Amino acid sequence: MCEIKSKSEIPVDHLFVAPDEIHAHMRRALDLIEQRAYEIYSDHGRVVGHAMDDWVQAESELLQPVNAEASDGGDAFVAVAAVPGYRPEDLRVSVEPRCLTICGLTTGDRRPGSSENEPRSARFFLSFKLPADVKTSAASADIRSDVLEVRLPKVLP
Repeated sequence: MCEIKSKSEIPVDHLFVAPDEIHAHMRRALDLIEQRAYEIYSDHGRVVGHAMDDWVQAESELLQPVNAEASDGGDAFVAVAAVPGYRPEDLRVSVEPRCLTICGLTTGDRRPGSSENEPRSARFFLSFKLPADVKTSAASADIRSDVLEVRLPKVLP
């Protein structure tokens, strides 16, 4: 696992998780998207030929777009993601030698068309393929002003 380092006052000791945990979150999200796409299909009279449109609509209802970028800082890769509305405890990061995955999951307002008793979960998933290996155990994170920064030191030859 990663050594947790933070320059901020916000605790991030829960942030780094095993890839399996991130994959489980993603699988649950895909299951919800699939279920919502089927609801849309049913609501539209089960008309065949619009599966992609139904899927895209379901994704837009259940996934939140997040602005993010990764850059090469010389001795490390740095990924920055704007995560307004997400508390630090809503975020998870998984680091593999050539891949960084970030996900967010929070319960907030209901989605349009849902019942008053049905909570809406806002979620996002980001994945960055890295061009070189990183030291997974030396990854660090910082959260400031709704911005998550993950630093991934490179494995030097």
